Amino acid sequence: MQTGPTTAQGKAISSMNATTHGLTSQKVVLPNEDPAEFQELLDLLVQEHHPATPTESLLVDDMAQARWRLDRVRDRQDRAFEADTLDQKLLALLHRYATSFERSFYKALETLKKLQREAHSPFVSQRAEQASYFRMLDAATAPPRPLLHPNDLAADPNSRENYRRPA
Repeated sequence: MQTGPTTAQGKAISSMNATTHGLTSQKVVLPNEDPAEFQELLDLLVQEHHPATPTESLLVDDMAQARWRLDRVRDRQDRAFEADTLDQKLLALLHRYATSFERSFYKALETLKKLQREAHSPFVSQRAEQASYFRMLDAATAPPRPLLHPNDLAADPNSRENYRRPA
């Protein structure tokens, strides 16, 4: 006895049956929303922030998703205020989601800006140059290891790490 849709299209439609506000949906763009508008928002954020690494791209994507969901909350809030009676419970829920999405947006933005500052900071590149210099200095001033005679290897194969081969 079959109780439910059998085709992929029918299953996709029925998966949205319980959607009341879409604020907790794993899908960023809901069926009643325009994917091109989301892509436009994402493209604008990419143009503005110029992500240079995969991590920066993920942060820009997080910003776009948070902003998209925040706009969904605000639209739902507008509709709630247009209703004949105010649903205080719904408004409290919408306020909580709006706060969460705003926080997500600004946290991703702050993290992105921090990564970009660090990547372009002269202090960071100066520290990398210093670390390289000190590694080179350590290698140049390290005491030479004693020469290894091939017969010594046969006697103690573990001693290879302590000796260098003759030139």
